[in-house]
Amino acid sequence: MVKFFTIIGANLILMGQAAALEPYEKHCAKCHASAGRLARKLEGATAEEKAAKLGRFLEKHQKLDPEIRSKLVDYLAGLPSP
Repeated sequence: MVKFFTIIGANLILMGQAAALEPYEKHCAKCHASAGRLARKLEGATAEEKAAKLGRFLEKHQKLDPEIRSKLVDYLAGLPSP
């Protein structure tokens, strides 16, 4: 039973990442080919700090729909850091 829920949880995470990848590819990848490289450059000690700073930056960098901007922030701030 635990294995079942673990698989479902992993699939939901992957689906969420895939949903966020689409806006990245549409709005960012033309100039920023590597999401991982961008994620490594995010400033902040925690994922929350990184997300907050990135959100503020994206408000000025790209005039995107707030929902798309939120997906991009979640996607980039959620990528693993080395």
